[in-house]
Amino acid sequence: MTTTIFDVARRAGVSIGTVSRVLNNRDRVHPDTRERVLQVVAELGYQRNALARGLALQETRILGLLIPMVNDPFFFEIVRGVEDATTSRGYSLLIASQPRASADRAYLDVFQRGYIDGLVLVAANVQAAEIHELNDRGMAMVLVEQDAHVDIPSFVSDNYGGARLMAAHLIGLGHRRIGYIAGTDTTADNAERLRGLRDVLAEHGLILPHDHIAHGNYLRGSGHAAMQQLLDLPERPQAVFAANDQMALDAIQAARDRGLRVPEDIAVVGFDDISLANYVSPPLTTVAQPAYDMGYHAAAFALDIISAAREGRTLKPQHMKLSTRLVVRRSCGAP
Repeated sequence: MTTTIFDVARRAGVSIGTVSRVLNNRDRVHPDTRERVLQVVAELGYQRNALARGLALQETRILGLLIPMVNDPFFFEIVRGVEDATTSRGYSLLIASQPRASADRAYLDVFQRGYIDGLVLVAANVQAAEIHELNDRGMAMVLVEQDAHVDIPSFVSDNYGGARLMAAHLIGLGHRRIGYIAGTDTTADNAERLRGLRDVLAEHGLILPHDHIAHGNYLRGSGHAAMQQLLDLPERPQAVFAANDQMALDAIQAARDRGLRVPEDIAVVGFDDISLANYVSPPLTTVAQPAYDMGYHAAAFALDIISAAREGRTLKPQHMKLSTRLVVRRSCGAP
């Protein structure tokens, strides 16, 4: 039989309220009584029901995290950052996966039932109305790599600036015909990377023809088909810029399947700087995103919102754009 707080109170000869004050380290308990209660707790092996305690205090000390997929190395780095921030402050983490292509909304029911104290949404396929619905319910919420809402904190990387760095690098290497493997059309990060590439090309008197844009979906496998489309052009690109590293790795394999050498026959570059990027052959030139830092800062700010609310304070929404950096390896054809 599970020992309850009633058993502890009965054995110690005190009220349930006294046991609760002892367990929560509250004042107004005589030292002798406190010692007697703690001795009974040890004898009976009593353990508090954390969920029941949380519901009583209207807190669960659980932070929710919604990511598009669990098997993407980029999102895994964000998860690491979120986890480090939550555990360092005594919180647990509830992770839900919501593929970008899915229309399932089951996770919203879990979050709305009050099982979590706050929520970090990472590049999720969530409608603006649903985000505002959660926010209106008083959910402490922070967005990562997602369209910024004025009243909701957000942490994003400089996708536009990173794409500009990569475009300028490729042009500096002498590449004039550049192809682009796009990610999901509905995400802001893809749009910003494409805009950065186009702007730099225009500044050098170059264009990105419509047929030089092939569409993937950020997932492994989609980059291979997109690269095949670019290689089928009458005049193939000299360099291909993939919107993330996963599709760039696909593109390298697709080029090899055609008997082409990377970078001697065609350059391939990516975006994210996942751990595998440095270990493929040739090592992948890419744009590094501060994935861990985005996750850590987002979770920390969500917990700050929770703490402030319990103290009757309101924090002004913070909108942070973190810097990206160019990582030059051999796949682009640089010396």
